[in-house]
Amino acid sequence: MTLRLASFLILFWNSLAVSTALVIYHVYDGKDHFGESGFITLLSTFQLLAIAWLSDKIFQARTAQRKGSLWRNKSIVWQIISLGFVFLAADEFLSIHEVTDLFIHDIFNLQETGLTDRIDDLIVALYGVVGIGVLVAYRDELKPYKKVFPLFTYGFLLLFIMVGLDTLTNEKDLLKALLNSNQIDTIYTWLIHLEDSLKIFAEAYFMMAFYAILKQTKHIQAKSGRQQLASQL
Repeated sequence: MTLRLASFLILFWNSLAVSTALVIYHVYDGKDHFGESGFITLLSTFQLLAIAWLSDKIFQARTAQRKGSLWRNKSIVWQIISLGFVFLAADEFLSIHEVTDLFIHDIFNLQETGLTDRIDDLIVALYGVVGIGVLVAYRDELKPYKKVFPLFTYGFLLLFIMVGLDTLTNEKDLLKALLNSNQIDTIYTWLIHLEDSLKIFAEAYFMMAFYAILKQTKHIQAKSGRQQLASQL
């Protein structure tokens, strides 16, 4: 499958899912599928696992191209990323960051306030910072894939905007301080839905990036194989 077709299908599927969830809730007053038990969460979990799978495939392809100790091989970053996305999928499905928030409150005997209640948002932001840190630390491994950097940029941009909205909508206190409106409840709901929409589109861009890297890696692998075969003839 070409990158263009894969990108179209990924964006189309995400757009369809978001549109369907919005129509169900806002037009038909049905279930809020942006909630933890809705299909948007399931889609997000699936996409995170798909990214983990793609990264593992990249790791396998890159490892096949190199010899030597695995731990000295910079291609190990793809395995690290794969495991990271498996964790993110578990977090998405099980709300690990929210449980961690409660655990921190309990351990340090913190009183729940508008500020401390946003610890879980800080944890999600930290995930993004760690992700960028890993990419920077292994930047030499990423140099052959400079063409996909814009996809990573879009993904991280949407991620951090999502975190900002998540922080804003964690409680209604900030909205009440910023807005003098009788429609705060409506605005609050739309912002929550926008936040979750940005999340899955961030994942979509990451998925496109990893798919592009896998395609390029396989192309390099095939080209190298042909060159080795030609040299033996």
